[in-house]
Amino acid sequence: MGRPGAIGVVLVAAVGVLATAWLYFDRSGKPGEDAAVKVTENGRDGEWVILLHGIFRSKRSMARIEKALLERGYRVINFGYPSTRESIEDIAELLNQEVQKLPPDRGRLHFVTHSLGGIVVRYYLANYSCPNIGRIVMIAPPNRGSTLASYLGKWMPYRWMFGRAGQQVAGAPDSYPLLLPPPRAEFGVIAGGLGLEVGINPFIPGDNDGTVKVDETRLPGMKDFILIKGQHSTLLSQRAVADNVLAFLSEGNFLHAK
Repeated sequence: MGRPGAIGVVLVAAVGVLATAWLYFDRSGKPGEDAAVKVTENGRDGEWVILLHGIFRSKRSMARIEKALLERGYRVINFGYPSTRESIEDIAELLNQEVQKLPPDRGRLHFVTHSLGGIVVRYYLANYSCPNIGRIVMIAPPNRGSTLASYLGKWMPYRWMFGRAGQQVAGAPDSYPLLLPPPRAEFGVIAGGLGLEVGINPFIPGDNDGTVKVDETRLPGMKDFILIKGQHSTLLSQRAVADNVLAFLSEGNFLHAK
């Protein structure tokens, strides 16, 4: 950062992130937590969707999207994982164990992710076999690394609260977001922000959702991209986000205004 007042900016940003974390605190999944399978009677031709929440959250944060998917007839696994206690590699292994439990004759398998969950799925698909992969929707993913995590990773409170995975998404050249290939499937990205030159967090350059820059969510190879105005965590409670998730899984495109 290097300019006068840089330390003060980082301190203010740190306080903001930690306060936001506590405000939206939702107990992170425990290792081995059961990922209950929910199915509707009119199963959508055997298609499955695995939901992956973000860091410092639990599967409860994906409840609105889960409900929308069930109403549409998908078989849903809302996967809870220990986001602040395990590395991305270990979380991907837990995800693989969950996928292995699915019936061998299952239909297409889709993924819907929030924040860190998108990087976990990218790691999983780069290192494990996933037959009959469907589509992927990433909500507010730090696909190019997180500028904020880079700043705050030097501070012990951040490292203590967000764990190893929180440091693995920093915008460093050797971080997973920059090293991992794009998913080998059709995928779309939903970013949060204000649609302006300045975002929710004024200490993050450019438009942002308070945690991740809009530009940091983009990834080469994405089939579609849409910006929905909103904050990083509360995006998950917006009907527009759920509607766009359903649209992309079904048609491969988001609901752009005409």
